[in-house]
Amino acid sequence: MRRFLLIATVVVLSTVSAYAQQQPICAPGRDLLTVPEIKSKNGKLQGVVMLSDEQRSLASAATGSPCNLQQLRFFWGYSTQDPMTPWPHTGDILPGPTLRAHIGDMVEIAFLNQVNTSNFPNTLDQGEQGKTGPCDISTATRTNNPNQTRQIYPRNDSYPNCLHGSSTANLHFHGTHVTPSTTGDNVLLFIRPALRSGNTLEPSTDFVMQQFGEVFKQCEAYGSPQQWSQLPATWTDSQKQLLQKYDSTAPYKGVNGALPADMKLWPRNEARLAKNQWPQYSVGAYPYCFKVPDYASGQVKMGQAPGTHWYHAHKHGSTALNVGNGMTGAFIIEGPYDESLRNFYKETATHHNWGLREQVLVIQQLETALNLLSPTNRGGPAPLSVNGRLTPVVSMKPNQVQLWRIVNTSSRNFVEFDSFTKHGQGGQSVSWRQIAQDGVQFSYPNYQRIGTVNGKFNLATGNRADLLVKAPAQEGDYALQVVQSVSDLPTGTATILLTVRVKADDKKIDPPMDFIVQENDFPKFPAFLADITGPIHMKRDLDFDTTPSSGRSGKGQMPLHEINGKLFDGHDVDQTMFLDSTEEWTISNRTINIAHPFHIHVNPFQIIEVFQPNTASAKDPANPCYADPTKPATWKPCTKITPPYVWWDVFAIPTARQDALPSTVCTELDKCPADIKDFTACSSGTCTVTIPGYFKERSRYVDFTGQYVLHCHILAHEDRGMMELVQVIPALPS
Repeated sequence: MRRFLLIATVVVLSTVSAYAQQQPICAPGRDLLTVPEIKSKNGKLQGVVMLSDEQRSLASAATGSPCNLQQLRFFWGYSTQDPMTPWPHTGDILPGPTLRAHIGDMVEIAFLNQVNTSNFPNTLDQGEQGKTGPCDISTATRTNNPNQTRQIYPRNDSYPNCLHGSSTANLHFHGTHVTPSTTGDNVLLFIRPALRSGNTLEPSTDFVMQQFGEVFKQCEAYGSPQQWSQLPATWTDSQKQLLQKYDSTAPYKGVNGALPADMKLWPRNEARLAKNQWPQYSVGAYPYCFKVPDYASGQVKMGQAPGTHWYHAHKHGSTALNVGNGMTGAFIIEGPYDESLRNFYKETATHHNWGLREQVLVIQQLETALNLLSPTNRGGPAPLSVNGRLTPVVSMKPNQVQLWRIVNTSSRNFVEFDSFTKHGQGGQSVSWRQIAQDGVQFSYPNYQRIGTVNGKFNLATGNRADLLVKAPAQEGDYALQVVQSVSDLPTGTATILLTVRVKADDKKIDPPMDFIVQENDFPKFPAFLADITGPIHMKRDLDFDTTPSSGRSGKGQMPLHEINGKLFDGHDVDQTMFLDSTEEWTISNRTINIAHPFHIHVNPFQIIEVFQPNTASAKDPANPCYADPTKPATWKPCTKITPPYVWWDVFAIPTARQDALPSTVCTELDKCPADIKDFTACSSGTCTVTIPGYFKERSRYVDFTGQYVLHCHILAHEDRGMMELVQVIPALPS
């Protein structure tokens, strides 16, 4: 622990310097950047994730032009166990450091928020603008910029469900099965930037690291804390003082120290502490510490799936914009899965120059202002990049197999992996086989039927995929073609995500590496990931819907994104589950052109049924699978999903279908058949039925109690209210 403190103190003295490059560089086709890693050592992942800001190169189009320097909030970091690897100062918007832990490790992350809020004059943090009512962003913008007269954002949203820029942050460890409370995957926290007086920060980095050293020592001995009083008194006292200082000095409508009483932060913490609850607000830093569950220990019922996960900022209302700034990073949790793959591909006396090289590929959709917040019409969503660069070049050797860990951290776009094409004509091509989904490996039967050679797959926002990627013997450049959309049935022209450059060197791979083809060679499927069976304790229905502006908010207003007809309010718990229960949920979608990606924290789930009403067979009246708009009994899949089932933590809800009813059925809503009335809308003598798409999932709510969220992972939808607060509570006495 002393080494943690000493190295941290030394390293922090050399922080990220300002990006001094005079001309931004956004050119596509440069080499893939390798993101620095924080790796666990001796059973501990110890490091710092820093939220800071500076100017970085940002392109507004896939061509790389125009390219400008933009002030962004971003993550960087370092390990406190090993000497710091200098952070790359290329000017690119890199993701945050890749975290690499092992099953059973302690994760000890010091999260420091050192954003300079003066660089973001239009920030709409609660304490800075006092948004308790409608989020009139145009008014707020004019307060800071008197010459700004254009309305940037429609006024039908209310706090907290409105898009705004925020320097308040936290970390969501996406895909982890850990406690959602206290120092775990707690997304209900609001961590404000450190207070600034010139170049002086409060709390200082040295003080933070000293205090967190004590916190982590206690975590190692006793696990994550349960009470705020279990943290060092010097830390909790300093947080009280800093919050009170913030409350007495924060700007409100341009006046420092004028914050109304109901906008102050410390009284909110004080009220929670009086109820023996964990406080919500912090200033400058926060200690994340939790143990990665090891099923073999016998202490948990679920265990953590080893695989490719990720983390990102999750401050409600600002998640989309902060993720768009690049506040994301990969989180690799290793275990028997990885060990088995490396063992199969290891170099031996008969397998020359083998070895399994990994590529961690973080797909980003980088922007400083969402379309809804921009005063100019940017003409569509931001382009996709990989590890901060547009269409980068990945190097491979002829006949080499690599493990690609792909994370779609974009705020909006789905990415369907279509095919590789060789630059020029003819020749072999790069190929792949998918071996894991959302950080959970396939069982061998699913590897055979889903992980087929070059099988197309669609990553919604938040999805991950592990691939075995095989280069051909022929040298050349091979372009990976993808289709972007917001649908589970993507259409459109394929674009290039990256290029694989196959080039030989003096270390020839002999014999050629190949895909795994025998079950005995494939990673053994963990017992705790067996299909969910046994009694279902509860069934629930969740209905995701985008309500058109004409239906709710009036002409000129933005549509609302709701779950079960309501927006997130941050106070009411929408779903309560008992610990150790097994539930089956039906998640439906009434939106016709958007496949809302359903995501729930902490607990992964298995998909057991999917209904997509827009398939050719479901739309063909002559087909036995026809979904008849007048017969809801036919709104179900013809083909069953057979076990073993795949585990997910994000799944795109199939899009809905709309059909006009014949006039012989009805022309007025009150005369329509009763069983379709809830799905019907009528106007000017024509009635239209919406056939929802849906899926059914099963999950076990085990190991952890506490509150967390489920939401749509198109992050602008989440920020505008398509989210629910859920909780797991202890089971009632029998």
